[in-house]
Amino acid sequence: MELDSKLDVTIGPYETYEDALFGYKATFEAFIGVRDDEATSKVKLFGDQLQVLEQNLPFDDSFKSKDVTAAPIRVIQLIFNAGDVKGPQTVAFNLPNDERIVKDRGTSMVMLKNVSEAKFKHILLPIAAICVKEDQRKLVDFESFFTHTICHECCHGIGPHTITLPNGQESTVRLELKELHSALEEAKADIVGLWALKFLIKKELLPESLVESMYVSFLAGCFRSIRFGLEESHGKGQALQFNWLFEKKAFILHKDCTFSVNFEKVEEAVESLSRKYLPYKREVIKLQHCPFLRRMVN
Repeated sequence: MELDSKLDVTIGPYETYEDALFGYKATFEAFIGVRDDEATSKVKLFGDQLQVLEQNLPFDDSFKSKDVTAAPIRVIQLIFNAGDVKGPQTVAFNLPNDERIVKDRGTSMVMLKNVSEAKFKHILLPIAAICVKEDQRKLVDFESFFTHTICHECCHGIGPHTITLPNGQESTVRLELKELHSALEEAKADIVGLWALKFLIKKELLPESLVESMYVSFLAGCFRSIRFGLEESHGKGQALQFNWLFEKKAFILHKDCTFSVNFEKVEEAVESLSRKYLPYKREVIKLQHCPFLRRMVN
């Protein structure tokens, strides 16, 4: 992670999305890209703010880590990939997932900018044209989409990762949640990433002009991810968030079958989901007895 190379190479068995049994078995993947130095310099502030974000997460301080490592973020132009990259192509990744390495060394985030641009132009905009109310469509923009993706990846690195079981044994959230972990982790990174964007705007680290566009771009992104299906981790995690925000009237369904964002309610709805969800990632022993998670995930 300390190497400073123009060529960015990631090869190895990292992601466990394909293991539907327990989510333990990793699959090999490979990414090769060229670093975009100008874009990389612009996203440095996100990695530098991880500890600040951790300490301000909207839940009890007892769950928060005090030693979150600043994460390097690289923006690349993808030129080759192979292995576990079939079907939907990721727009970013935050690796490794091994909690021992994360604790000692932190993680490395890589943003695939050319892939993000292609998905925004050819997928997100056409979806927004159908699903988002006409008077809010102009708020769907690439800057908001890409910036939330950065915050999503950053937020994989914050929040509870290691736990102590009732018998005193040390374990990890990933190990205990088994096949539920991937979907719940994606939901956590998404919704806390949205909360983090508003937090950074309030701290004047990001422009105020992002506020409305980030929520509407997120709404359009919900439909993009749910396309993957409820058996896929990102689709299932997105359905959890969409259902919550819709129930809280942060998302409004109109007679013409389009949706819009209720700007008066969306900020509190996002924060309330973060408050409700994050502690359960630590107290995983309660998972099977939590009607909220069972209803939203299944």
